[in-house]
Amino acid sequence: MKNLAWHKCVFTLTRAIVKPIIKHKMKYEYQRYPMPDKPCLILANHTTDLDPALVSLGISKHCYFLASEHAFRAGFGSRVLKMLYDPIAFNKVRTDISAIKQMIFRMKNGANICLFPEGNRTFTGATMPFALSVTKLAKASGADIITFRIEGGYLTSPRWSKTMRKGKMFGRVVRHITQAELADMTEEQVLKAISTDIYEDAYVQQGTQPIHYCGKRLAEHIETALFLCPQCEGIGTLKSKGNQFYCDCGLAGLYTETGHLEGDDLPFSQTTDWGIWQSAHLASVIDNIDDRPICSDTGQALYKVHHASGKVLVGKGDISINHDALHCCGMVFPLENIMKFAVVGQMTLLFAEKQGDMYEVRSQTFRSALKYKEIFRVLTKR
Repeated sequence: MKNLAWHKCVFTLTRAIVKPIIKHKMKYEYQRYPMPDKPCLILANHTTDLDPALVSLGISKHCYFLASEHAFRAGFGSRVLKMLYDPIAFNKVRTDISAIKQMIFRMKNGANICLFPEGNRTFTGATMPFALSVTKLAKASGADIITFRIEGGYLTSPRWSKTMRKGKMFGRVVRHITQAELADMTEEQVLKAISTDIYEDAYVQQGTQPIHYCGKRLAEHIETALFLCPQCEGIGTLKSKGNQFYCDCGLAGLYTETGHLEGDDLPFSQTTDWGIWQSAHLASVIDNIDDRPICSDTGQALYKVHHASGKVLVGKGDISINHDALHCCGMVFPLENIMKFAVVGQMTLLFAEKQGDMYEVRSQTFRSALKYKEIFRVLTKR
């Protein structure tokens, strides 16, 4: 396969460079797994932006990674990324057949591929569910399956935070499933095995052997993940500063070094529980809102996206969503015409229209992109 030897060389060199940095900065420990002399599909949970490096340290051979197509729209940086590592671009808001074909092609030609089946970093600390299509890929690839679990990543680098915390992280291969074993398993059995192997709830170990994740401004921007107030049921009313978060209704709390939430009358001590509650309770809150905007934000920039190549600024202004449409920077997008919402990074909103156009919404102020994705989920589910 073209440039495979070059990519293996860069992979080995990069791993040697980042190893001492990651071990010191993130307190990362790992078990190096001896990879077989055959192509493998490596499946791992997604907890930090540095997960590809964390997985790379835990395996003995080179592998290619999938990367969200927005990483290919960064000009010179994207060209360097392509030249050095040649990741496979995939689209978060459309079924990307080209990415699937490219993965299978590379594995058929002797390369290892690593992907994060969730397709997204967790916002609240628990591994997210993923589609059955991952098992179809596993069976069609002709490769062995290796599952890899990263522990402690969420508490080290919460997706909603701009700051890194120093505590403890660990990564290891959980299981190696050969193609012969895969052939005797149903797709549901494969899905269950992968889901079990890569699942992590950040708070399970914290309940028995708590680890302190020390850092600065521990709670800042937690409202990008926790967007529904459990006291007044306001959407997007939570604010944060330093280690504290609060709402105008009087709700207040503290994010501690163990990742727990503390505060008088605060109904949740873990972000995972808060996230589960807001996802389940959002529908009843929306039911009590008439034709007014369900939520809104100022200081937005709307871009029209060209897949893995670039974007064009459409306009700047406000964003809001009601029962029928998304209103953004002077444009109106009926919800019935939108296929899917996705969140990129901390708070960039990505969505695709059914006729093919893709858009990206960036914010100059801190606001939750997740709330728009979740509101869309509730409204379209009906």
